[in-house]
Amino acid sequence: MNIAIKKLQVLWILVKRDYALQFAGSLLGILWMLIQSLSLVLIYTFVFFILNKASNLPNSNLDYSSYIFSGLLFWIPLQEMLVRGVTILTDNRQLIKRSTLGANLFLWIPFLQMLIHSFVISIPIFIVLYFVGSLDYRFFYFAYLLIFVVGLYLMLVLEYLARINILLKDISPIVRLFTQFLFWSLPVLYFPNGILKEVNHYNPLIVPIDLFRFIVLKEYTLQFPILIFLFPFAFFVLIFLLSRFKLDEVVMDHL
Repeated sequence: MNIAIKKLQVLWILVKRDYALQFAGSLLGILWMLIQSLSLVLIYTFVFFILNKASNLPNSNLDYSSYIFSGLLFWIPLQEMLVRGVTILTDNRQLIKRSTLGANLFLWIPFLQMLIHSFVISIPIFIVLYFVGSLDYRFFYFAYLLIFVVGLYLMLVLEYLARINILLKDISPIVRLFTQFLFWSLPVLYFPNGILKEVNHYNPLIVPIDLFRFIVLKEYTLQFPILIFLFPFAFFVLIFLLSRFKLDEVVMDHL
């Protein structure tokens, strides 16, 4: 227990250090994280609400802006976790070499930052959803638990990507491009219909975002069968095992 507490304390110090490095020299510091995310949510909501001809979703009383708000709240922190996590080992190369902390602890930095980010931006979004009557206030707090679980799910593949990034020098541009494919193949800004719904089935985050909206929003019904989640989960587990047992020693030699 004492060892776990000490590791959490060290992890928190590393998270604060990483924030300090990210926002060093910035006028507003870490506040930019909140401002940037909320600005993106508002821009997407405004643009796609205007483009959408109907104010409500098909076969539902749920308004379109609430649908977008919930989707972006789910997606933005997870995207940042993936993008930041890919380079977390290379960015801390010297510290990992000089300390006895091990590389694995550093991989949890983007995970903890994702949880903080999700909580911070969820507050204004949940307030808005409550006042427009879309928030399911009976169960919405379970959304935090779901985000935690989804973060662990993505950690399975992030451990692999962070190690591969060391071997291949820098794959962050590829990962950024990949997150764009993930984003547009998720029904974040559109309702799944027709060919788009068929494409959505192949996104490893489709069931998590569907469950997230089901928990957070009134009048929302699940659009995808939960069982389709089993295949990507099994695939991510295999990737995790590969990174831990096949790449770990090789990667540490290249760090």
